[in-house]
Amino acid sequence: MTVIARLNETHLSAVIALHHDVLADADPTLVAGETDIFFQQHLSDCGQIFGFLDQDTLLAYGVLGLPRPGDLNFGADHGLPPDQLKSVAHIDGVAVRRDCRGQNWQYKLTCHRLNAARTAGREIALTTVAPGNVASLINILSAGMIIRGLKEKYGGHRFLMRADLGKNPMPHQTNEITHWCPATDFENCHRMLKAGYVGVTFRKATSQSAPDIGWLPLDCT
Repeated sequence: MTVIARLNETHLSAVIALHHDVLADADPTLVAGETDIFFQQHLSDCGQIFGFLDQDTLLAYGVLGLPRPGDLNFGADHGLPPDQLKSVAHIDGVAVRRDCRGQNWQYKLTCHRLNAARTAGREIALTTVAPGNVASLINILSAGMIIRGLKEKYGGHRFLMRADLGKNPMPHQTNEITHWCPATDFENCHRMLKAGYVGVTFRKATSQSAPDIGWLPLDCT
């Protein structure tokens, strides 16, 4: 049975190779490239990397960032005060080998990293997702992270997503939602965020590739 394992420096070359393999057939506006040093540091100094291994073959990985004082911190995009930055964990990049997709591994890696962040003593998990990256958006919403912002970043639009690790994620049913808009309708997404709403769930739309996002007032989440 394939299980999630914490990777170490012996897996560095395999992580880098899988990263570049995924980048080769990805839309560059939807997926951000990382340096070799990024992966090396997240295997040791400022994070953890988890993966699905078939014996010694890496099938998928997910990066957890545990930023140190002075490191890049996604909390700056969320306007967090300085004293909260030490509580932040990053749910960072993920990659799944082409022939292994469709098994919910990205979702499982996201849930695993949220639990690992909690174990590491972090209280706020943050990530960014391109609205047009349908698989990532659906998996991260399904894991309980919610949309708290939208800005231009990494060469395109990115949702700013958050989970408060001291709370159990609240499952939201589509019949609870009164406001919907396509994930790629940036004008309406900005309007909802400005009005104090957050994106909490999705429904697959037949008329466009991106899903519809369901919005609730922040105090209802």
